[in-house]
Amino acid sequence: MRRLLDLPKSHRSILVADHDDEVRVKVVRSLEMDGFSVYEAQASREVIDIAKKRMIDVLIMEMQLPDLDGIHTLRMIHQLVGPMPCIFIGEHLTKENWLNAMTARAYALLETPFAEDVIRRTVHELINRHFGPSVS
Repeated sequence: MRRLLDLPKSHRSILVADHDDEVRVKVVRSLEMDGFSVYEAQASREVIDIAKKRMIDVLIMEMQLPDLDGIHTLRMIHQLVGPMPCIFIGEHLTKENWLNAMTARAYALLETPFAEDVIRRTVHELINRHFGPSVS
């Protein structure tokens, strides 16, 4: 299993995927301020490539990436590298988006724009729930 037990949160790695530079940079900066190692991607192919090459603990991904939607991308990652906790983000979300995200076993679905503290709190909750309390 991909779990990294008892590692400080600063050693946790997060992959942030969004084609919107402003949204992606905002999320990346707020997570780096919390001490996470953060990788960035703008498209599904990049997400899959990074996930195959790096140990990623959490995936934060836009629902509608330019080349393949987030649901299909997450399913491909599960097949290629194993389960990976995911937070989906997106704008103008529909009930179908919510249903698809929950069916894909996403931890959360956040509608953009959102405040930095919302993404930070959601990531910390996911890590505590999925990996157990982090050692600081």
